[in-house]
Amino acid sequence: MWNKVYRPHSIIVTCLIFVFIGFLELIRFKTHFLDPFNHGIQEYEITDIVYTQLSKPKAEYDSNVRIVHIGNTNREQLALMIDRIAAAGAKVIGVDVMLDGRIDSVNDERLRASIEKAGNVVLASELHKFEREEKKFDSLISTDSLFAAHASLGFINFPSNHTKTIRYFSPQEAVGDSSVLAFSMAVLHQFAPEAVEKCLRRQKDVEKIHYKGDLQSYVHYPTELVTDTTIAIQDLREVLEDKIVLMGYIAEKDTENPLKDRFYTPLNKNYAGKSIPDMYGVIIHANIISMVLEGRYIRELPEWLIWLIAVIFCYVNVFFIHEIYEKFHPAFHGITRSLQLIECMVLFFLLGILFYYFRLQIDFGIGILALLLAYDIIMIYESLLLKKIPFLQKIKDKF
Repeated sequence: MWNKVYRPHSIIVTCLIFVFIGFLELIRFKTHFLDPFNHGIQEYEITDIVYTQLSKPKAEYDSNVRIVHIGNTNREQLALMIDRIAAAGAKVIGVDVMLDGRIDSVNDERLRASIEKAGNVVLASELHKFEREEKKFDSLISTDSLFAAHASLGFINFPSNHTKTIRYFSPQEAVGDSSVLAFSMAVLHQFAPEAVEKCLRRQKDVEKIHYKGDLQSYVHYPTELVTDTTIAIQDLREVLEDKIVLMGYIAEKDTENPLKDRFYTPLNKNYAGKSIPDMYGVIIHANIISMVLEGRYIRELPEWLIWLIAVIFCYVNVFFIHEIYEKFHPAFHGITRSLQLIECMVLFFLLGILFYYFRLQIDFGIGILALLLAYDIIMIYESLLLKKIPFLQKIKDKF
């Protein structure tokens, strides 16, 4: 049986394919002229199609999270909102706003008093200057100490920048001699600390975000609903009591600061060639909270296993393409190209199904690339190398 699947030429071609892939990787890291192409490839994943095309809008909202638009409120209005949300019995209030610096002593003091009185507020901060050798951040750009002294802090940075798709979040980061939780984790720590502990026990530097949905997956309220004092606190209590309330900027219309605190995500309808960021930061934080609270983590295979599967997958394809070359030489081109096309379609479908039903994401780009290169490498091997190198011809005659 071993003699039937063992083909030295197939092994050699498989090795050549992965050597060529390694060469392409070297070019990608050493040159800049391919950056636009590389950026486009890196910003696209098969699971983006699952999010945008296969996932149907859920009829039910996240029952634990409420989002409140803060619009362009000043600190006096922000204090009023915190007072009323706290009075309505919110379990924890996450304010996705950087309160850096002091503006008006009267209103600043009022906001400080509101935060202190609520006693369950989490404020935003930002990580600053990553030290690669020590694998920690130099400092935390925090909310002004006037407010920070009476609240918990969480960083709002994502492991990406404003031009890339937000797929990951970091549960916690080392800052100086201490650790700081992400904003979403700091909020969740006051709501369900056991969920945060479970996430941290996974000991992952970054977690891939399994998005629940966009703004329509969460109950959200406009600024006026909270600031309107004619609405009784009891009415607010019916919708906010014992809930996680996230306060953040969400424009009522796209024409109102459309790019403010807005990011690209896998839910972007234009998953190929994204042009406009599709999700506000506060909604991303809500998705992270939902994922951690429900334990809906994305499963990923170890990198070594993916490489092993890719090598076996490549060898099997090279083996059969070689067989086609030997037995159906006149129709070799058409049969091989058809086979590659069918396999790519099946792979895309299979990877999408595994993610959709089992939350198993397999980054099989290396295997797909090996499949696409197989035909050309075999042709180079058969028409050039095999004729120029006597040793390879001897192997062919022997097997």
